[in-house]
Amino acid sequence: MTTIQRLDAALAAHIEKVEHYKQVQTLLAWDARTGAPRKGASYAARAKATLAGELFKLQTDADFGSRLEEAAQLEDLDELSKRIIAEHWKTHKRWSAIPIEEYQAFVQQQGLANSAWLEARAANDFSIFAPHLKQIFDESLKFAGYWGYEQHAYDPLVQQFDPDLDKVTLDRIFSELKSALIPLIRRVTSSAKQPDTSIFNHPFPLEQQRQLGIELLQAIRYDFDAGQFGATVHPFSSAINPYDARLAAKFVENDVRVSLWSALHEGGHSLYTQNIDSNLIHTGLGIFTSYGIHESQSIFFEKFIGRHKGFWENNYFILQKIKPETFGNVSLDDFYFALNAVKPTFNRFEADELTYNLHLIIRYELEQAIIAGELDYEGLPEAWNDKYEEYLGICPPSHLEGILQDGHWSAGFGLFPSYTLGFVYAAQIHKVIRCELPDYDHLIESDNIETITGWLTTHIHQFGKSRSADELIKSITGKRIDTAPLIHYLTDKYEQLYELQ
Repeated sequence: MTTIQRLDAALAAHIEKVEHYKQVQTLLAWDARTGAPRKGASYAARAKATLAGELFKLQTDADFGSRLEEAAQLEDLDELSKRIIAEHWKTHKRWSAIPIEEYQAFVQQQGLANSAWLEARAANDFSIFAPHLKQIFDESLKFAGYWGYEQHAYDPLVQQFDPDLDKVTLDRIFSELKSALIPLIRRVTSSAKQPDTSIFNHPFPLEQQRQLGIELLQAIRYDFDAGQFGATVHPFSSAINPYDARLAAKFVENDVRVSLWSALHEGGHSLYTQNIDSNLIHTGLGIFTSYGIHESQSIFFEKFIGRHKGFWENNYFILQKIKPETFGNVSLDDFYFALNAVKPTFNRFEADELTYNLHLIIRYELEQAIIAGELDYEGLPEAWNDKYEEYLGICPPSHLEGILQDGHWSAGFGLFPSYTLGFVYAAQIHKVIRCELPDYDHLIESDNIETITGWLTTHIHQFGKSRSADELIKSITGKRIDTAPLIHYLTDKYEQLYELQ
């Protein structure tokens, strides 16, 4: 008997219907970001709003709520069924607090905002996106009011993505990272020893980059029979279910690192989805438990495996085979040093791992300034540029390389911290996995990625949403979120790589 069959038949059928709607929504989002025609965007936004409205009705149905309440009182309910009921009850309460007309309008506005963001990027003009951004942010804060909060309006917004986090915790995390990383970055970038990164600036045909992505995904054992590999403006993954975990990479002709890292990063997301217990499909628990944990798995494969020298001892030949005129005569040592070069850049996704978190800190601080009324939307581009100059020593030359580089704000507030949380979680997990798998380095060097993925599946992946982020991290590390392992990892790695005294 599967998990969902243990529940009352009518309740189980309603939950399964909810999950089907959510899967279709994810498929539509995949289509919108991987080649849907631009002229159809406004019509697609209306269709998605209608679908979202029907899902909203299912999730907030009064009879459904009563059935959930009744089921929660049953004495012989197993732990997993309790989790299913609790998850849907939480969603029922959350969305019941919002008038359906406002919710549908918000979903339609999200689609229009994403379309406006793409148009603004094409025109390199933030003013096209600004009014849409204001509507999205204003409505997000209105929703926060509906949901209620004890300390800060940001809390219920970030908790949409990471239920165990709040602004107080985020302020601490970002403060600790900023204090440690800014001086380390300055030491590294002023070091006399610097890599030659020119090998990555040679033309690399996009179809060959796609082939590289496929082979790197094969190297980390992504299951192509349970997924799909596409192309997009901004890399992402679509967690539909364990048998349909899609990803899309970004291809830039004159910098192969963009597609290389996006394939490994999004591949990590999809491996998490593919390894969730299939019995959890259609229950509401057959998906990642939080965005921070989801991001921890993509970052683990991108950085703690993909930036491990042993990984390239096995896979550097792929680049040399596909592009021999560029990489054929470049040694592994020179390639590896260049791959780990530290250089402040404008784009978050293309950032090296040492400067990466400053990109998220900037976005978080801008969000806080808007909420506090210290910054208006017209002033966002200038404020963005000022922070890049202050923290990274660079100033974006245009909106395209500045305020318009991410489309995430078209969905609302609160998502960006998840990327830093993921890096912090990943470093905590990496510290423990090295202790429990003392041959970790050899496993990567000998191309035995399955053993590491198996450990991650045993401790994280299989549970889907049946365990919270806090429960997972505490069970693995004995602690809640802790920046010390990440700070130690980055400091140790880059002091050695750049021969800092």
